[in-house]
Amino acid sequence: MMQVALILSLPIVALLIIGCFGILNSKSVISSLFSLDVIDTATISIFVLIAAVSGSQTPIVSDAPRYANYSDPYPQAIILTAIVIGFATQALLCSIALRLSRSTPLLRYKDLEK
Repeated sequence: MMQVALILSLPIVALLIIGCFGILNSKSVISSLFSLDVIDTATISIFVLIAAVSGSQTPIVSDAPRYANYSDPYPQAIILTAIVIGFATQALLCSIALRLSRSTPLLRYKDLEK
């Protein structure tokens, strides 16, 4: 089980490294936005990988026999909240970039410094 989690976490770590590298080496605002989205996707994927437990049942009370392994609903709520906050952040940054593009169409950082 541990090797499967390690194999599944390798692409996530690669996404985090690519996103951080993209943030550090971006020359325009749009590149930074894409890199932030990659980092956000990798972070949500980490939470999904941690919360995914095989053999767990949904925590619904019924007359059926009780299960010993209930899945915790809190990580699911946190993941959903992270998705919504990431979407709102991206929307805000896109609107700021749109506003900046009126004065500097290419949105390069060296043009914005002037």
